[in-house]
Amino acid sequence: MDHADRSAETDQVPLVLDVDGSLLRSDLLFETFWAAMGRNIWRTLGLWLSRMRSSARLKHDLLAIAQPEIELLPFRPEIVDMALKAQKAGRPVHLASGADQGLVDALAQYLGLEGEHFGSHPDSNLTRSAKAALLADRFGEGGFDYVGNAWDDLDVWHVARRIIAVAPGPALAARLSTLDKPVEILPDGWSFADLVHELRPLHWLKNVLLFLPLLAAHRLELAPFLSVALAVVAFSLTASSIYIINDLLDLDSDRRHPEKRNRPIASGIVPIRTAMATSAALWVVALALAFLVNPTVAAMTFGYFLATLVYSLWLKHLRWLDILTLAFLFQLRVLTGAVASQTAISPWLLGVVFAVFLSLAVAKRFTGLTRAFRGSRLPGRGYDQSDTQPLRYVAYASVLLATVLFLAYTASAEARMLYSSTGLLALLTLPAMAWLIRMIRLSELGREDYDPVVFVTHDWPGLALASAGVIIVLLAI
Repeated sequence: MDHADRSAETDQVPLVLDVDGSLLRSDLLFETFWAAMGRNIWRTLGLWLSRMRSSARLKHDLLAIAQPEIELLPFRPEIVDMALKAQKAGRPVHLASGADQGLVDALAQYLGLEGEHFGSHPDSNLTRSAKAALLADRFGEGGFDYVGNAWDDLDVWHVARRIIAVAPGPALAARLSTLDKPVEILPDGWSFADLVHELRPLHWLKNVLLFLPLLAAHRLELAPFLSVALAVVAFSLTASSIYIINDLLDLDSDRRHPEKRNRPIASGIVPIRTAMATSAALWVVALALAFLVNPTVAAMTFGYFLATLVYSLWLKHLRWLDILTLAFLFQLRVLTGAVASQTAISPWLLGVVFAVFLSLAVAKRFTGLTRAFRGSRLPGRGYDQSDTQPLRYVAYASVLLATVLFLAYTASAEARMLYSSTGLLALLTLPAMAWLIRMIRLSELGREDYDPVVFVTHDWPGLALASAGVIIVLLAI
């Protein structure tokens, strides 16, 4: 058979595409689950628990709560291009997926793929042998080429004419090479570095705040330092666990965002299943480490997890309550550090922490309103452009409150015991106020980064002001 004959034969052979992990860098069951979680958490969890033994029914029923937005899903461009080129060349192109039939049809319609497509129904789950049997019956054994990505596709590849495997992994690739069929491997996948990026380790800097009680009390003993360090690790792992959950809940809104759409989960680089398992593992390790400090720290770490979870599910959507919650979470870090080191913390300093981070929370909202969504409502939050002026009042009032509270601390008996010059210590308010006002003003102008931690660690004028503050404190001791 010459080349022209082989090309003609290939053009007549249907191309069948798996969806989860092949056409998409994601899994539609988990996409639907997290979209539903964002809409109605209790109903979603109830369905998940009651339908665990009937995944086809679960897929169908979750769609009644929420459906992922098709146009925002992370498609693999090379697979979409393959399908469209095949269809343009006259080959029949079909989707065959364990996803619900309604979603499969919606995907096909969005991509402009004509013809028949195959998905699960409430009483039949189109996976593994069931998918292989349907395709063999529909096209004949060896009568189609199949694009898949996982061990679950092995039954289908057994009855396919040609194997196209997307990032199958070494073990599966070796198994496919034994099937005596043409095999094409399309490299892709994720790395450990992608997963680490999703954990946002730079944000662990926030948990250095747990050391504040020790530093404020001028305690430099090794034992309490190690206890706080362990608590910092526990809080950091808990925070990363919540970052993952938050990104799963915000998939649609992140994918609309000019920068957040590149996050590992939103872009599909890190699979949702992997992200969920990582979040659970981080939380278990974090709680175990917190227990090593003491049961109270473990309880506070658990409280931090619950508070951030409630924030992610509900409070972040409520105007004003979201910024108050953020400020409280920073205050909780300080309190946990005090318990871990068994060190008292001045109520004045606790007030300062709350006021400072309230102003920074407002600055973060300014950034969102000014840079990302000019003239519109802030997606996923309860703010719009009409809130700009009230937010400005809150921001500058918080700076003033933080200044007054810190000056009150410098006049306290506790400060006089710890510092040789409380008058010099009071000068700390100057660089501190300048830094806070700078942060707020840059946010109003849209010149601050969407990620405030990244901005702070790269803002040289701000770092210079922080250094001046450290020097003032050291001179005042």
